[in-house]
Amino acid sequence: MSKERFDSSDQALEAILRDLDQKDLELLETPDQVWDGIETTLGIGEDTSATVAPLLSRKWTGRHVLVAAAALIAVVIGVGIFLSSNDDTGEILASATLAYDPANFDSLGNAASGDASLVSHDDRLTIEIVDSRLPDPGEGADLEVWLIQPDDEGNVVDLVSLGVVDPDEPSVLEIPSSHDPEVYYVVDISVEPRDGDASHSGRTILRGPLTDL
Repeated sequence: MSKERFDSSDQALEAILRDLDQKDLELLETPDQVWDGIETTLGIGEDTSATVAPLLSRKWTGRHVLVAAAALIAVVIGVGIFLSSNDDTGEILASATLAYDPANFDSLGNAASGDASLVSHDDRLTIEIVDSRLPDPGEGADLEVWLIQPDDEGNVVDLVSLGVVDPDEPSVLEIPSSHDPEVYYVVDISVEPRDGDASHSGRTILRGPLTDL
């Protein structure tokens, strides 16, 4: 569930509470049969030997009812957010150890390291950069992740950008459905200046092929 949907629900609850009027403050007498049913369900009867303290007053205001309902809805929303954030871990299909090549890569990657995982989420595939130690690309530049299609000698035939990553945070990047990771299976991280040029800068810092688990 997105933050926007949560905010919208929260605002709706606030609107309900703002619309309360004087009538909502009047005491409502709950029918005796309702309380009798509750007592029967809880096993509270005239033959109960223990002294049972009343769980609820039999008079609730309309405001109490609405506040209780609002609290219940908030709990349901919270549970939905928790479940939605934990039900899409995906299945790891392949992984790559990203390594620095001092002879061919940008020197900024000298102390860099990281792993990449190819993860299936039913209808989509992602590359997740994990356990990484990435450098700050400097002002006016980003670290960008690519998938490369290599030839038999390892030369670049084609490549696709997956997006930029934060060097201080784990990253999850979706693979375009038009690019098969069986063909584009080399993960590359490069330093890209913010110059409006969408092509690879040639400043690779880490690279490694995906291999099946």
